Amino acid sequence: MSDKDSLYKIITEGYNPKGDSIIMGAAMLNGETLTGAHVKIPLKTMNRHGLIAGGATGTGKTKTLQIIAEQLSQKGIPSLLMDIKGDLSGIAAASDGHPKIDERHEKIGLEYVSHNSPVEIMTISDQEGIRMRATVSEFGPVLLSRILDVTETQAGIISVVFKYCDDNKLPLLDLDDLKRYCNMLQEQGKKSFKRNMAYINLFNWSDFKKNY
Repeated sequence: MSDKDSLYKIITEGYNPKGDSIIMGAAMLNGETLTGAHVKIPLKTMNRHGLIAGGATGTGKTKTLQIIAEQLSQKGIPSLLMDIKGDLSGIAAASDGHPKIDERHEKIGLEYVSHNSPVEIMTISDQEGIRMRATVSEFGPVLLSRILDVTETQAGIISVVFKYCDDNKLPLLDLDDLKRYCNMLQEQGKKSFKRNMAYINLFNWSDFKKNY
């Protein structure tokens, strides 16, 4: 048995789930696509898989996410996609087709059918879309620090405020709450704060308040 036949057998037998699944593509050997050697992910295990995709522009990161979302949509399963640059929302419109797409699908061994997927655009900003409400607590200190584009020192302060609020069961619903707790810890709550977290230099609070 040749290497090609051997790999084809391994893939077809290994990726043969009993239940429903989605197809990620076909196996390749030495740059050649093995037609019909489909790599499948069972639907029942989709919430157990994680993917960290890296690579240069044009290597297929966005397309991979689109393929997953499109196939899940066809199975009646909704997906939540963080579309920072607006690339993924292209699945809302049917493709006009392209010879390269037809060639690729022929090699994979799948019929290409162009269709659009139902998409709802949601936003937490003033951009167009369904407005979502999220509390500061739900963002968490790391994501909130990235959104506010704060310094490393200020990010540390935010993390400490989150911990203090968690420990004392104080609600962090919006930025006004965050500012209020910063003021409180700088003023009337200073003693309580220093007793539990004395290693923080409170001079940084004033710097943080000036910017935010």
